[in-house]
This record gives sequence, C-alpha cells and structure tokens, in this order.
Amino acid sequence: MPALPSPVAELVPQVRLNSRRSDAAVAGRYSLCGLLMRLRNLNKWEQGLEPWREQDPGPVLEWVSRREEAWLALEGEEPQTLTLQGRRVDPFDCRAVNQKIMPLGYIYGAGLAGGLAPVFFLGRLESSRRQEGMLVHRLGRELTQDIFFLPGLRQGSEVFLRRWPLAYLLWDKIADPRRSLARFLRFGLAGYGLSLDDLLRRPDWPSLEPVLAGEQEAVLWHELGEAGDAAPAGGPLRLVLERHPGSDLEHFVRGVKDLMADTGPRGRLARIIRARARGALGLYPAWLSGFPRLLFP
Repeated sequence: MPALPSPVAELVPQVRLNSRRSDAAVAGRYSLCGLLMRLRNLNKWEQGLEPWREQDPGPVLEWVSRREEAWLALEGEEPQTLTLQGRRVDPFDCRAVNQKIMPLGYIYGAGLAGGLAPVFFLGRLESSRRQEGMLVHRLGRELTQDIFFLPGLRQGSEVFLRRWPLAYLLWDKIADPRRSLARFLRFGLAGYGLSLDDLLRRPDWPSLEPVLAGEQEAVLWHELGEAGDAAPAGGPLRLVLERHPGSDLEHFVRGVKDLMADTGPRGRLARIIRARARGALGLYPAWLSGFPRLLFP
C-alpha cells in the first residue's frame, strides 16, 4: 500500500481512536448474537478479508477478548478534537477536514447514528457528484473501521456512501439461512443475473460486484427519499431523540421515517420501479427488519 499523504496519515490514528470510543459506547446496546456478528465482520474488515472468508475461531476469540478490554479502557470517553496540520478541528466538522484531504483523494465523514451514537470514518474518495441538490460522495477502501457498518449516511446536503460496510452486510444477507428470506434472495439475485446456490458455492468479487453496485444505488435512493419525502418525520424524530434516545420509541419513529423515505413518490421503491431494477426490488424485503418489517408486511 503506497504511503499516505501526511495530513491523512496524521488523521488515521485519531479517527480510529474516536471510532473505538464510539464502539465502546454502543457495544452494550446489541444482543449477544448481534454483537458477535458485528465483531466477526469487524475482524474480517480490519484484516482486509473477503466477507465470505471464515477463520479459525481460536484467534478470532482472542481478538474479541482484546477488543473488549480496549473498549473497557475507553468506556465513558467522548470523541476527541482532531489535530490537523497544527490546527484543532471539531470531530464533526467534516467540511474543515475535507478541505484539506479531498484534493488528495481522501474523504472524512462524521455524524450521529441511532440513539445519537457518533460515527466516524476515513477513506479513499472514489467520486463526488451533485444529484438532486445533494452532494454524493462514494468511498472506496476505508482506513478506519467501526462496529456500526453504516452503508450510507446523510449529513445536511451531503450523502456518504460506504462500499465496504455494505459488502459485509450484503454477504450476511445472502448467506442468511432463514427459509423466509430465500425466495426474496433468489428473485433479487436472479435480477442481477446470479443464482443464489451458485453464489453461495463459489463466492467471488466479480460475481458480487453488480449486486454491490445495484444495492449501493438503492441505499442512495433511500437517502434521497429521506431528504425529500421523509423530511416531515424529522421534527418528531428530533423530539424523540431529545427525550428518549436509544429507546423503542426512537426505533419506531425511525422505522416510520425509513418507510416514508422508501414509499414516497420520490423514494426508493418509486425509483426502483422507474429503473425496472428487478434485483433491488427482490432484495428490498430481505433488508426489512424491526419496525419497518412489522409496519410494512
């Protein structure tokens, strides 16, 4: 891997540590099974392994133990101010950071995920372009990793699309053994010209690439729907976040907001229909979980 430009190299350990602080703060919110799945993927991601590559459990369990010890040491710590070329920068001031590193081919993102949990990432910038009043950034290989695995994040008029978290989430969905998902997966993958059985037997990047590209476009359509059709839900969500962050009530309101983003006239499903995107249509029900699945059966 070529040497990083000095401003980027300066940022990597700082962003990585802020990500660890965030991970430590939210790890206890997940079920044991959910946490282990995320740790399993986080370990693969940090090592640069393909999503379908399984490892011997012994070294992975040792890594999990070390990571939990690191989280305990960071428990209760807030994200720290960044230092960039001698200047102190708020960790949520993406614009100030990106003025320095985007000309070098890199991009930094930060925001609040569910339950007001802070999330930070830093990686290669594949492209930036304007679309429907939004500035859409696509990230390539990332230099830091986190437990959130957010495939998309909208901050104001900017959308960050993250290929690598999506790749791990997508493979987990494809490999999900539940029979209730199989018909959606078969229909969706057939829309991408693939067979579920063949992909499970012989996974590789060339086969997964069209699915990954199509589902990243679907993530963008959802984010654009959130900025438009789901905007009226922003007020109730802010109110809930002030009073009940991380609660079932927040999950419910977020679920309603997500469905508004997907079912509105400019939302994800309308765009899928216009594009005749059979793959994204088939996989859409497989992505549904939690309150959206209950509200939109």
